[in-house]
Amino acid sequence: MKFLKQFFGSRNFLTGAAILGLAGVLCRILGVVIRIPLTNIVGNFGMGLYQMVFPLYALLLVFSSAGVPIAISKMVAREKVGGNLPECRRILLNAVILLGIIGVVISALFMIFSHPIAKLQGNGDVGIIYLAIAPSVFLVCIIAAFRGYFQGFQNMVPTATSQIIEQTVKVAAGITMAVIFINISVVWAVFGAILAVTVSEVVALLFLIGVYVFHSKKQRGKKDKTKKTKSKQRKIPVDWRLMWSILKQSIPVTLMASVFPLILVMDSMLVINMLVAAGAKNTEATQLFGIQSGTVHTLINLPAVLAIALATAVVPTVSSLMKQKKVDELRDKMSLAVKITLLISIFFAVFYFAFAKSIIDLLYHGAFKGNEKHLTLAANLLKIESALILLMGISSVFTAMLQGIDKAKFPLIALVIGGVIKMAIQFSLIKTSVGIYAVSLGNVACFLTAAILNTIFAIYFIQIKGDLRSNAVKFVALSVGFGACVLLLAGIMPESRWWVLLGGAASLTIYLILVAIFGFLRFTGSGIGNNSDVKTKGENNEKSRICRKNGREMGNAKKTSR
Repeated sequence: MKFLKQFFGSRNFLTGAAILGLAGVLCRILGVVIRIPLTNIVGNFGMGLYQMVFPLYALLLVFSSAGVPIAISKMVAREKVGGNLPECRRILLNAVILLGIIGVVISALFMIFSHPIAKLQGNGDVGIIYLAIAPSVFLVCIIAAFRGYFQGFQNMVPTATSQIIEQTVKVAAGITMAVIFINISVVWAVFGAILAVTVSEVVALLFLIGVYVFHSKKQRGKKDKTKKTKSKQRKIPVDWRLMWSILKQSIPVTLMASVFPLILVMDSMLVINMLVAAGAKNTEATQLFGIQSGTVHTLINLPAVLAIALATAVVPTVSSLMKQKKVDELRDKMSLAVKITLLISIFFAVFYFAFAKSIIDLLYHGAFKGNEKHLTLAANLLKIESALILLMGISSVFTAMLQGIDKAKFPLIALVIGGVIKMAIQFSLIKTSVGIYAVSLGNVACFLTAAILNTIFAIYFIQIKGDLRSNAVKFVALSVGFGACVLLLAGIMPESRWWVLLGGAASLTIYLILVAIFGFLRFTGSGIGNNSDVKTKGENNEKSRICRKNGREMGNAKKTSR
């Protein structure tokens, strides 16, 4: 019983954000955990098939459910404030029906068009793999409704726990089924690994349903007994207008979340075909795509998720502090977030660049054993994409800040522009001698553009001023000094997959010493400058205007809800 009570004990807004952030980090780590042994089981060709499936699947998930939890959580939170718990359950019921219909339709279309999509991507073997993951779209839609419901009660633990359970089951079942099915063929081994996704969603959904049942009984016992209504409705009616309201509120978030998955889907459909058109065989093209999108990009995502998790906590923090008019505290949080993001990103970006080949060989030794050409290719791609760790971190934290002050459309514009530049680079270079490197160069160009534009937008709207120039110099000096030390270290150490462990420990020690020397360990004040460094546009007049605007919007929202 104590364990179940934990699901309803956490109500602090920032604590909830931190819980989701930690769960996101753990889930991303587990995601890397499955890809490393899976790569060693199915090889680069198998990972190419694996990576061809997930971009389209992720895009369909975004379209079907990405913005819904936020919309549901807002509606539930509004009703909860008034003590209208039956209406909260009514919102959930309508959300489940709405998302259930959307999920069934998309899953059915996914299965019907699986083989034509596979042929369009350039490899017909992917068709049968799509059948294994298609039911997951329906399951994730229902899961999204339950997660939004609990988030509306400011209880993030069920969401976080379900994510961890989901990822754990996927890892265990995926590796197990891949080992079993590899005896048939590589395609069937990938099929088994993908089928584990559907199994994990079933387990996560059952868990959330169980928590909801417990939650409902507890809420009825506490609240419903104190409220006497004229007629007690045991069956909550379906309201199509309520469904439309949920759908309408989820659209802006969905658009923002769909940009990069859409770019990845285009990659999965174009890269292999363009490599084949340039003279590569289909098998070789699939292997190259697997190395870039599976092996390399998976490693990039591991440290990047730390910055993304921090950004997840920044959004509600900025929004909450703006509404409470706590401008000084807002300055501190924003500056500290930028500082932590840069400190994390610089270390991993430099370390990946210096020890790229040894890292690949250590983690994916089975996949590259006896293939020095592909190992060198993967190492070079990792060196190029190591810059993404820093660029994605900067872009994520400033995106979160802009979302927190209701300027979400500007990060969307930045990412769209970056995506266009990425595709232009790929189209112009992939058929030349640059080949698969064009994809990595395009990724770097995409997030370099997004990082620059988001920084400009953040400076314009949030007005981070003051002594930033000297701090920027300190960060550059830290990067150059650490880079020189680690490159020297990598040059004198044997190029061995086991020596990289010692290199990592030595690099971390050097980095912490340099961080201390430059004074970054003093987490006082705002973290980047003093409290006068960060100003909202227009100083006090703008602060007052924003607060008054937020107050009017909140008042209008309440009137509308009534």
